[in-house]
Amino acid sequence: MTTPLRPALAVAAALTAALALTTSAAAAPDSVNTASELALNWEESTVVDLSVPGVTRTTWIEKNLDNRTRPRILQIVEIDPTSAPVGLESTFGAADGVAETVAEQLAGAGTSARHPVAGVNGGLFKSEKKHPDHIVAPHTDPADTDPTTLQHMGVAVTDGVLHSSSCWNGGKGTSGAVIQYGVPYITKLLTTLTLTAADGIPVHLDDINRDPGRARGCARDADDRAVLESVAGQKGVYTDPDEIVLFTDDYKFPVPKPGLDPKVTTEDDPGFEVVLDSTDTVTAAHAGRGGTTATDQVKVPSGGRILQGVGKGATWLRDHATVGTKVAVGQTLRDTRLDREITLDPSVDIVSSFHQLLRDGSIPEELPDTCNQTGPGKTAGTTICTDSRVAVGTNVNGRPVLVTLTGQVQPDNKTTHEDGAFLHKFAEILDSEELGLIDALNLDGGGSATLMTGTTTHTPPTDRLSGEEEYKHRHVADTVYAGISGYGMYAK
Repeated sequence: MTTPLRPALAVAAALTAALALTTSAAAAPDSVNTASELALNWEESTVVDLSVPGVTRTTWIEKNLDNRTRPRILQIVEIDPTSAPVGLESTFGAADGVAETVAEQLAGAGTSARHPVAGVNGGLFKSEKKHPDHIVAPHTDPADTDPTTLQHMGVAVTDGVLHSSSCWNGGKGTSGAVIQYGVPYITKLLTTLTLTAADGIPVHLDDINRDPGRARGCARDADDRAVLESVAGQKGVYTDPDEIVLFTDDYKFPVPKPGLDPKVTTEDDPGFEVVLDSTDTVTAAHAGRGGTTATDQVKVPSGGRILQGVGKGATWLRDHATVGTKVAVGQTLRDTRLDREITLDPSVDIVSSFHQLLRDGSIPEELPDTCNQTGPGKTAGTTICTDSRVAVGTNVNGRPVLVTLTGQVQPDNKTTHEDGAFLHKFAEILDSEELGLIDALNLDGGGSATLMTGTTTHTPPTDRLSGEEEYKHRHVADTVYAGISGYGMYAK
Protein backbone atom coordinates (compact mmCIF):
# COMPACT_ATOMS: atom_id res chain seq x y z
CA MET A 1 0.00 0.00 0.00
CA THR A 2 1.56 3.26 -1.14
CA THR A 3 0.58 6.23 1.01
CA PRO A 4 1.44 9.92 0.52
CA LEU A 5 3.32 11.91 3.13
CA ARG A 6 1.34 13.00 6.15
CA PRO A 7 0.06 16.62 6.00
CA ALA A 8 2.23 17.81 8.91
CA LEU A 9 5.35 16.80 7.01
CA ALA A 10 4.15 18.45 3.82
CA VAL A 11 3.42 21.69 5.72
CA ALA A 12 6.87 21.60 7.29
CA ALA A 13 8.47 21.13 3.90
CA ALA A 14 6.53 24.08 2.44
CA LEU A 15 7.47 26.28 5.39
CA THR A 16 11.16 25.42 5.00
CA ALA A 17 11.03 26.32 1.31
CA ALA A 18 9.37 29.65 2.07
CA LEU A 19 12.01 30.54 4.66
CA ALA A 20 14.77 29.75 2.20
CA LEU A 21 13.32 32.23 -0.29
CA THR A 22 12.87 35.07 2.24
CA THR A 23 16.08 34.72 4.24
CA SER A 24 19.40 36.01 2.88
CA ALA A 25 21.46 33.45 4.78
CA ALA A 26 19.41 30.37 5.50
CA ALA A 27 20.89 28.15 8.17
CA ALA A 28 21.48 24.47 7.51
CA PRO A 29 19.09 22.10 9.29
CA ASP A 30 20.22 20.92 12.71
CA SER A 31 19.62 17.30 11.88
CA VAL A 32 18.50 15.07 9.04
CA ASN A 33 15.37 12.96 9.12
CA THR A 34 16.05 9.47 10.42
CA ALA A 35 14.37 6.36 9.10
CA SER A 36 11.21 5.27 10.89
CA GLU A 37 11.03 2.26 13.21
CA LEU A 38 9.04 0.50 10.50
CA ALA A 39 11.59 1.21 7.74
CA LEU A 40 14.50 0.11 9.93
CA ASN A 41 13.10 -3.12 11.29
CA TRP A 42 10.28 -4.31 9.04
CA GLU A 43 9.87 -5.48 5.45
CA GLU A 44 6.62 -5.15 3.52
CA SER A 45 5.38 -8.33 1.90
CA THR A 46 5.02 -8.23 -1.87
CA VAL A 47 1.72 -10.10 -1.54
CA VAL A 48 -1.21 -7.71 -1.12
CA ASP A 49 -4.59 -9.18 -0.19
CA LEU A 50 -7.29 -7.62 -2.39
CA SER A 51 -9.69 -10.56 -2.22
CA VAL A 52 -12.44 -8.52 -0.50
CA PRO A 53 -13.81 -5.51 -2.45
CA GLY A 54 -13.05 -2.22 -0.70
CA VAL A 55 -10.51 -3.86 1.62
CA THR A 56 -6.72 -3.87 1.17
CA ARG A 57 -4.67 -5.98 3.61
CA THR A 58 -0.91 -5.51 3.60
CA THR A 59 1.56 -7.40 5.77
CA TRP A 60 4.86 -6.33 7.26
CA ILE A 61 7.29 -8.94 8.61
CA GLU A 62 9.92 -8.15 11.23
CA LYS A 63 13.45 -8.48 9.85
CA ASN A 64 15.61 -7.45 12.85
CA LEU A 65 14.49 -9.76 15.63
CA ASP A 66 16.43 -8.02 18.40
CA ASN A 67 15.63 -10.23 21.40
CA ARG A 68 12.98 -12.47 19.88
CA THR A 69 13.23 -15.97 18.47
CA ARG A 70 10.83 -15.46 15.53
CA PRO A 71 9.58 -12.46 13.54
CA ARG A 72 6.33 -10.71 14.38
CA ILE A 73 3.61 -9.86 11.87
CA LEU A 74 2.13 -6.38 11.40
CA GLN A 75 -1.10 -6.34 9.37
CA ILE A 76 -2.68 -3.18 7.97
CA VAL A 77 -6.23 -3.20 6.61
CA GLU A 78 -7.34 -0.08 4.73
CA ILE A 79 -11.05 0.43 4.05
CA ASP A 80 -11.67 2.26 0.76
CA PRO A 81 -15.25 3.53 0.25
CA THR A 82 -14.35 4.77 -3.24
CA SER A 83 -13.84 1.25 -4.56
CA ALA A 84 -16.84 -0.42 -2.88
CA PRO A 85 -19.79 0.70 -0.70
CA VAL A 86 -18.07 -0.10 2.62
CA GLY A 87 -17.82 1.82 5.86
CA LEU A 88 -16.74 1.25 9.46
CA GLU A 89 -19.20 0.30 12.22
CA SER A 90 -19.26 -1.67 15.47
CA THR A 91 -21.34 -4.55 16.77
CA PHE A 92 -21.70 -6.64 19.93
CA GLY A 93 -23.07 -9.58 17.94
CA ALA A 94 -26.11 -11.48 19.13
CA ALA A 95 -26.58 -9.50 22.35
CA ASP A 96 -24.84 -6.97 24.55
CA GLY A 97 -23.25 -8.58 27.59
CA VAL A 98 -22.99 -12.06 26.03
CA ALA A 99 -19.43 -13.23 25.33
CA GLU A 100 -18.70 -14.18 21.71
CA THR A 101 -15.68 -14.47 19.47
CA VAL A 102 -15.13 -11.91 16.70
CA ALA A 103 -16.19 -14.54 14.16
CA GLU A 104 -19.45 -15.13 16.05
CA GLN A 105 -20.13 -11.42 16.37
CA LEU A 106 -19.53 -10.78 12.67
CA ALA A 107 -21.74 -13.71 11.76
CA GLY A 108 -24.48 -12.16 13.90
CA ALA A 109 -24.01 -8.76 12.26
CA GLY A 110 -24.18 -10.44 8.88
CA THR A 111 -27.89 -11.14 9.30
CA SER A 112 -28.54 -7.45 8.57
CA ALA A 113 -28.05 -5.55 5.32
CA ARG A 114 -24.67 -4.31 6.57
CA HIS A 115 -22.80 -7.50 5.82
CA PRO A 116 -19.28 -7.49 7.40
CA VAL A 117 -16.28 -7.74 5.07
CA ALA A 118 -13.47 -7.19 7.63
CA GLY A 119 -13.16 -6.71 11.38
CA VAL A 120 -11.08 -6.65 14.56
CA ASN A 121 -12.00 -7.02 18.22
CA GLY A 122 -13.11 -3.79 19.83
CA GLY A 123 -13.07 -1.98 23.18
CA LEU A 124 -11.81 -2.92 26.63
CA PHE A 125 -13.95 -5.10 28.88
CA LYS A 126 -14.00 -7.31 31.94
CA SER A 127 -15.33 -10.86 31.94
CA GLU A 128 -17.97 -11.94 34.44
CA LYS A 129 -18.64 -15.46 35.66
CA LYS A 130 -22.11 -16.97 35.58
CA HIS A 131 -24.26 -16.32 38.63
CA PRO A 132 -24.96 -19.67 40.38
CA ASP A 133 -28.70 -19.25 39.77
CA HIS A 134 -28.45 -18.19 36.14
CA ILE A 135 -29.08 -20.48 33.23
CA VAL A 136 -26.20 -20.35 30.75
CA ALA A 137 -26.49 -18.55 27.44
CA PRO A 138 -27.86 -20.70 24.58
CA HIS A 139 -24.59 -20.85 22.62
CA THR A 140 -22.51 -21.86 25.65
CA ASP A 141 -21.86 -25.43 26.77
CA PRO A 142 -23.09 -25.83 30.40
CA ALA A 143 -19.74 -27.39 31.32
CA ASP A 144 -17.79 -24.55 29.72
CA THR A 145 -15.74 -22.52 32.21
CA ASP A 146 -15.70 -19.46 29.95
CA PRO A 147 -17.36 -16.31 31.28
CA THR A 148 -20.72 -15.72 29.64
CA THR A 149 -21.35 -12.06 30.34
CA LEU A 150 -19.16 -8.98 30.04
CA GLN A 151 -18.77 -5.50 31.49
CA HIS A 152 -17.59 -2.74 29.15
CA MET A 153 -14.79 -0.41 30.30
CA GLY A 154 -15.70 2.98 28.90
CA VAL A 155 -18.31 4.25 26.47
CA ALA A 156 -19.90 1.61 24.25
CA VAL A 157 -22.50 2.65 21.66
CA THR A 158 -24.10 0.74 18.81
CA ASP A 159 -26.54 2.45 16.43
CA GLY A 160 -26.93 5.32 18.88
CA VAL A 161 -27.82 3.09 21.86
CA LEU A 162 -25.58 3.63 24.90
CA HIS A 163 -24.49 0.35 26.52
CA SER A 164 -21.95 1.62 29.05
CA SER A 165 -21.01 4.89 30.71
CA SER A 166 -17.57 6.45 30.38
CA CYS A 167 -14.71 6.04 32.78
CA TRP A 168 -14.54 9.04 35.12
CA ASN A 169 -10.84 10.01 35.01
CA GLY A 170 -11.36 13.11 37.11
CA GLY A 171 -14.19 14.33 34.90
CA LYS A 172 -12.12 14.15 31.71
CA GLY A 173 -13.41 10.80 30.48
CA THR A 174 -11.28 8.39 28.49
CA SER A 175 -10.33 7.83 24.87
CA GLY A 176 -12.73 6.37 22.35
CA ALA A 177 -13.42 6.14 18.64
CA VAL A 178 -16.66 7.78 17.53
CA ILE A 179 -17.57 5.89 14.35
CA GLN A 180 -20.03 7.91 12.32
CA TYR A 181 -20.87 7.75 8.60
CA GLY A 182 -18.30 4.98 8.18
CA VAL A 183 -15.25 6.84 9.55
CA PRO A 184 -13.71 6.85 13.08
CA TYR A 185 -12.96 10.05 14.98
CA ILE A 186 -10.77 9.58 18.08
CA THR A 187 -11.25 11.81 21.12
CA LYS A 188 -11.98 11.77 24.87
CA LEU A 189 -15.54 11.01 25.93
CA LEU A 190 -17.56 11.64 29.10
CA THR A 191 -21.14 10.57 29.82
CA THR A 192 -23.69 12.22 32.12
CA LEU A 193 -26.65 10.00 33.00
CA THR A 194 -29.77 10.99 34.97
CA LEU A 195 -33.24 9.79 35.92
CA THR A 196 -36.15 12.14 36.53
CA ALA A 197 -39.33 10.89 38.16
CA ALA A 198 -42.85 12.04 37.30
CA ASP A 199 -42.79 14.19 40.45
CA GLY A 200 -39.79 16.07 39.03
CA ILE A 201 -37.21 14.62 41.45
CA PRO A 202 -33.94 13.83 39.62
CA VAL A 203 -31.23 11.35 40.56
CA HIS A 204 -27.84 10.34 39.17
CA LEU A 205 -27.84 7.21 36.99
CA ASP A 206 -24.54 5.41 37.50
CA ASP A 207 -24.12 3.08 34.55
CA ILE A 208 -25.67 0.76 31.99
CA ASN A 209 -25.66 -3.04 31.69
CA ARG A 210 -23.49 -4.02 34.65
CA ASP A 211 -23.78 -5.25 38.24
CA PRO A 212 -24.89 -2.39 40.58
CA GLY A 213 -22.51 -1.52 43.42
CA ARG A 214 -19.45 -2.86 41.66
CA ALA A 215 -17.67 -1.33 38.66
CA ARG A 216 -14.63 -3.02 37.15
CA GLY A 217 -11.68 -1.64 35.21
CA CYS A 218 -12.24 2.02 36.03
CA ALA A 219 -14.29 4.35 38.24
CA ARG A 220 -17.48 5.49 36.51
CA ASP A 221 -18.00 8.63 38.61
CA ALA A 222 -16.56 10.57 41.56
CA ASP A 223 -18.41 8.36 44.07
CA ASP A 224 -16.68 5.12 43.05
CA ARG A 225 -13.94 3.96 45.41
CA ALA A 226 -11.12 1.56 44.55
CA VAL A 227 -10.97 -1.75 46.44
CA LEU A 228 -7.59 -3.06 47.52
CA GLU A 229 -6.40 -5.91 45.32
CA SER A 230 -5.76 -7.97 48.47
CA VAL A 231 -9.47 -7.63 49.33
CA ALA A 232 -11.05 -7.88 45.88
CA GLY A 233 -8.74 -10.64 44.65
CA GLN A 234 -8.19 -8.73 41.40
CA LYS A 235 -7.08 -5.33 40.14
CA GLY A 236 -9.39 -2.52 39.15
CA VAL A 237 -12.51 -3.12 41.25
CA TYR A 238 -14.47 -0.03 42.34
CA THR A 239 -17.45 0.07 44.67
CA ASP A 240 -20.32 2.43 45.41
CA PRO A 241 -23.03 1.26 47.85
CA ASP A 242 -25.58 3.71 46.42
CA GLU A 243 -26.15 3.12 42.72
CA ILE A 244 -28.77 2.82 39.99
CA VAL A 245 -27.95 0.88 36.82
CA LEU A 246 -30.04 0.73 33.65
CA PHE A 247 -30.37 -2.38 31.46
CA THR A 248 -31.26 -2.09 27.76
CA ASP A 249 -33.42 -4.56 25.86
CA ASP A 250 -30.45 -5.79 23.83
CA TYR A 251 -28.88 -7.06 27.06
CA LYS A 252 -30.11 -10.61 26.50
CA PHE A 253 -28.45 -12.19 29.52
CA PRO A 254 -30.58 -12.32 32.72
CA VAL A 255 -30.13 -9.14 34.78
CA PRO A 256 -27.80 -9.51 37.79
CA LYS A 257 -28.78 -11.00 41.12
CA PRO A 258 -27.13 -10.12 44.45
CA GLY A 259 -24.01 -12.07 45.40
CA LEU A 260 -22.30 -12.22 42.01
CA ASP A 261 -18.94 -11.34 43.62
CA PRO A 262 -18.32 -13.11 46.96
CA LYS A 263 -15.53 -10.66 47.88
CA VAL A 264 -17.39 -7.39 47.27
CA THR A 265 -20.23 -6.70 49.70
CA THR A 266 -21.71 -3.57 48.07
CA GLU A 267 -23.38 -5.72 45.42
CA ASP A 268 -24.92 -8.11 47.95
CA ASP A 269 -27.78 -5.66 48.56
CA PRO A 270 -31.08 -7.19 47.35
CA GLY A 271 -31.99 -3.65 46.32
CA PHE A 272 -34.99 -2.67 44.21
CA GLU A 273 -35.99 -3.36 40.61
CA VAL A 274 -38.19 -1.40 38.20
CA VAL A 275 -39.42 -2.42 34.74
CA LEU A 276 -40.08 0.24 32.08
CA ASP A 277 -41.98 -0.23 28.83
CA SER A 278 -41.14 1.40 25.48
CA THR A 279 -42.66 4.72 26.67
CA ASP A 280 -40.60 4.68 29.93
CA THR A 281 -43.77 3.98 31.93
CA VAL A 282 -43.20 1.87 35.05
CA THR A 283 -45.00 -1.45 34.56
CA ALA A 284 -43.56 -3.27 37.59
CA ALA A 285 -41.67 -2.31 40.74
CA HIS A 286 -40.58 -4.59 43.55
CA ALA A 287 -37.95 -5.22 46.20
CA GLY A 288 -35.13 -7.55 45.18
CA ARG A 289 -33.05 -7.82 42.01
CA GLY A 290 -33.08 -10.44 39.27
CA GLY A 291 -36.35 -11.97 40.45
CA THR A 292 -38.14 -12.72 43.68
CA THR A 293 -37.11 -16.41 43.88
CA ALA A 294 -33.86 -18.30 43.35
CA THR A 295 -35.15 -19.87 40.13
CA ASP A 296 -36.26 -16.61 38.49
CA GLN A 297 -34.47 -15.60 35.29
CA VAL A 298 -35.37 -11.97 34.65
CA LYS A 299 -34.63 -10.51 31.21
CA VAL A 300 -35.33 -7.05 29.85
CA PRO A 301 -38.63 -7.03 27.91
CA SER A 302 -38.46 -6.28 24.20
CA GLY A 303 -38.59 -2.53 23.68
CA GLY A 304 -38.35 -1.88 27.40
CA ARG A 305 -35.71 -1.31 30.04
CA ILE A 306 -34.95 -2.37 33.62
CA LEU A 307 -33.59 -0.26 36.46
CA GLN A 308 -31.78 -1.83 39.41
CA GLY A 309 -30.84 0.11 42.54
CA VAL A 310 -28.80 -0.61 45.65
CA GLY A 311 -28.51 1.48 48.83
CA LYS A 312 -29.83 5.02 48.31
CA GLY A 313 -30.44 4.13 44.68
CA ALA A 314 -32.91 1.44 45.75
CA THR A 315 -34.61 3.92 48.07
CA TRP A 316 -35.04 6.46 45.25
CA LEU A 317 -36.57 3.85 42.96
CA ARG A 318 -38.96 2.66 45.67
CA ASP A 319 -40.11 6.21 46.51
CA HIS A 320 -40.28 7.76 43.04
CA ALA A 321 -40.60 5.06 40.36
CA THR A 322 -44.12 3.90 41.15
CA VAL A 323 -46.22 1.75 38.85
CA GLY A 324 -48.09 3.75 36.20
CA THR A 325 -45.79 6.79 36.34
CA LYS A 326 -43.05 7.70 33.89
CA VAL A 327 -39.30 7.93 34.52
CA ALA A 328 -37.32 10.07 32.08
CA VAL A 329 -33.86 8.73 31.22
CA GLY A 330 -31.33 11.44 30.40
CA GLN A 331 -28.15 10.54 28.49
CA THR A 332 -25.54 13.13 27.50
CA LEU A 333 -22.27 12.30 25.76
CA ARG A 334 -19.57 14.95 25.59
CA ASP A 335 -16.42 15.19 23.54
CA THR A 336 -14.22 16.71 26.27
CA ARG A 337 -11.38 17.44 23.87
CA LEU A 338 -13.49 19.84 21.78
CA ASP A 339 -16.06 20.59 24.49
CA ARG A 340 -19.06 19.61 22.41
CA GLU A 341 -22.02 17.30 22.78
CA ILE A 342 -22.31 14.23 20.55
CA THR A 343 -25.90 13.45 19.63
CA LEU A 344 -26.70 9.79 20.13
CA ASP A 345 -28.55 9.06 16.91
CA PRO A 346 -28.53 5.79 14.88
CA SER A 347 -25.50 6.93 12.85
CA VAL A 348 -23.21 6.73 15.93
CA ASP A 349 -21.14 3.75 17.11
CA ILE A 350 -18.42 4.04 19.77
CA VAL A 351 -15.67 1.75 21.08
CA SER A 352 -13.47 2.78 24.01
CA SER A 353 -9.90 2.49 25.19
CA PHE A 354 -7.57 4.08 27.69
CA HIS A 355 -4.91 5.18 25.20
CA GLN A 356 -4.63 7.06 21.92
CA LEU A 357 -1.54 5.90 20.02
CA LEU A 358 -1.36 8.68 17.43
CA ARG A 359 -2.93 12.12 17.48
CA ASP A 360 -2.62 14.41 14.46
CA GLY A 361 0.29 12.33 13.14
CA SER A 362 2.33 12.26 16.36
CA ILE A 363 2.61 10.10 19.48
CA PRO A 364 0.80 11.85 22.39
CA GLU A 365 3.12 12.87 25.21
CA GLU A 366 0.91 11.18 27.81
CA LEU A 367 1.07 7.73 26.18
CA PRO A 368 2.60 5.29 28.71
CA ASP A 369 4.78 2.29 27.94
CA THR A 370 2.63 -0.41 29.47
CA CYS A 371 2.44 -4.17 29.05
CA ASN A 372 0.07 -6.61 30.76
CA GLN A 373 1.94 -9.80 29.90
CA THR A 374 5.69 -10.29 29.53
CA GLY A 375 7.89 -13.26 28.72
CA PRO A 376 11.58 -14.12 28.44
CA GLY A 377 13.56 -13.04 25.38
CA LYS A 378 16.04 -15.31 23.62
CA THR A 379 18.85 -13.80 25.70
CA ALA A 380 18.89 -15.01 29.31
CA GLY A 381 17.65 -12.45 31.84
CA THR A 382 15.86 -10.24 29.32
CA THR A 383 12.13 -9.54 29.12
CA ILE A 384 9.92 -8.91 26.11
CA CYS A 385 6.27 -7.80 26.01
CA THR A 386 4.04 -10.52 24.62
CA ASP A 387 0.84 -8.46 24.41
CA SER A 388 -0.55 -8.72 20.89
CA ARG A 389 -1.82 -5.31 19.79
CA VAL A 390 -4.87 -4.03 17.90
CA ALA A 391 -5.68 -0.50 16.72
CA VAL A 392 -8.22 1.45 14.69
CA GLY A 393 -7.48 4.77 13.02
CA THR A 394 -7.46 6.93 9.92
CA ASN A 395 -4.78 7.64 7.33
CA VAL A 396 -3.83 10.62 5.17
CA ASN A 397 -6.48 9.62 2.63
CA GLY A 398 -9.17 9.95 5.30
CA ARG A 399 -9.83 6.22 5.18
CA PRO A 400 -10.41 3.90 8.15
CA VAL A 401 -7.52 1.58 8.99
CA LEU A 402 -7.44 -1.56 11.17
CA VAL A 403 -4.09 -2.76 12.56
CA THR A 404 -2.84 -5.87 14.37
CA LEU A 405 0.61 -6.77 15.70
CA THR A 406 0.95 -10.46 16.60
CA GLY A 407 3.28 -13.43 16.59
CA GLN A 408 3.46 -16.09 13.91
CA VAL A 409 1.17 -19.08 13.63
CA GLN A 410 2.72 -22.09 15.36
CA PRO A 411 2.58 -25.79 14.32
CA ASP A 412 -0.24 -26.46 16.80
CA ASN A 413 -2.44 -24.53 19.22
CA LYS A 414 -0.66 -26.00 22.25
CA THR A 415 2.23 -23.59 21.65
CA THR A 416 1.80 -19.89 22.35
CA HIS A 417 1.42 -17.70 19.27
CA GLU A 418 1.43 -14.41 21.13
CA ASP A 419 4.19 -11.88 20.65
CA GLY A 420 3.50 -8.15 20.57
CA ALA A 421 5.09 -4.99 21.95
CA PHE A 422 5.11 -2.49 24.77
CA LEU A 423 2.41 0.09 24.12
CA HIS A 424 4.73 3.00 23.31
CA LYS A 425 6.84 0.81 21.00
CA PHE A 426 3.67 -0.17 19.15
CA ALA A 427 2.95 3.54 18.62
CA GLU A 428 6.50 4.08 17.35
CA ILE A 429 5.99 1.36 14.74
CA LEU A 430 2.75 2.98 13.59
CA ASP A 431 4.30 6.47 13.56
CA SER A 432 5.82 6.14 10.11
CA GLU A 433 5.47 7.84 6.73
CA GLU A 434 5.20 4.42 5.11
CA LEU A 435 1.83 3.78 6.80
CA GLY A 436 0.61 7.37 6.66
CA LEU A 437 -1.54 7.08 9.79
CA ILE A 438 -2.89 10.30 11.29
CA ASP A 439 -4.88 9.08 14.32
CA ALA A 440 -4.87 5.67 15.98
CA LEU A 441 -6.63 4.25 19.04
CA ASN A 442 -5.31 1.26 20.96
CA LEU A 443 -8.02 -1.40 21.23
CA ASP A 444 -8.14 -4.48 23.44
CA GLY A 445 -5.11 -6.68 22.79
CA GLY A 446 -3.52 -9.78 24.23
CA GLY A 447 -5.74 -12.83 23.86
CA SER A 448 -8.50 -10.69 22.35
CA ALA A 449 -6.43 -9.77 19.27
CA THR A 450 -8.32 -10.96 16.18
CA LEU A 451 -8.34 -9.81 12.56
CA MET A 452 -10.70 -11.12 9.90
CA THR A 453 -11.33 -10.32 6.25
CA GLY A 454 -14.27 -12.06 4.67
CA THR A 455 -14.61 -15.30 6.61
CA THR A 456 -10.85 -15.79 7.07
CA THR A 457 -9.09 -15.16 10.39
CA HIS A 458 -5.55 -13.84 9.89
CA THR A 459 -4.36 -13.76 13.51
CA PRO A 460 -3.38 -16.79 15.59
CA PRO A 461 -5.28 -17.77 18.76
CA THR A 462 -3.53 -16.53 21.92
CA ASP A 463 -5.98 -17.09 24.77
CA ARG A 464 -5.86 -20.12 27.05
CA LEU A 465 -7.84 -20.54 30.23
CA SER A 466 -6.48 -22.25 33.31
CA GLY A 467 -6.48 -26.02 32.91
CA GLU A 468 -6.86 -25.96 29.12
CA GLU A 469 -4.19 -27.31 26.74
CA GLU A 470 -4.96 -25.39 23.56
CA TYR A 471 -4.96 -21.70 22.77
CA LYS A 472 -8.08 -20.24 21.12
CA HIS A 473 -9.60 -16.93 20.11
CA ARG A 474 -11.07 -15.09 23.09
CA HIS A 475 -14.71 -14.16 23.56
CA VAL A 476 -14.89 -10.36 23.38
CA ALA A 477 -17.35 -7.54 24.12
CA ASP A 478 -17.66 -5.88 20.72
CA THR A 479 -16.14 -5.78 17.26
CA VAL A 480 -15.10 -2.95 14.93
CA TYR A 481 -15.89 -3.97 11.37
CA ALA A 482 -16.14 -2.76 7.81
CA GLY A 483 -19.54 -3.56 6.40
CA ILE A 484 -21.64 -2.87 3.34
CA SER A 485 -23.09 0.58 3.91
CA GLY A 486 -24.65 3.54 2.19
CA TYR A 487 -21.63 5.71 2.95
CA GLY A 488 -19.42 4.31 0.21
CA MET A 489 -19.09 5.71 -3.30
CA TYR A 490 -18.24 3.57 -6.29
CA ALA A 491 -15.30 4.85 -8.30
CA LYS A 492 -15.92 5.44 -11.98
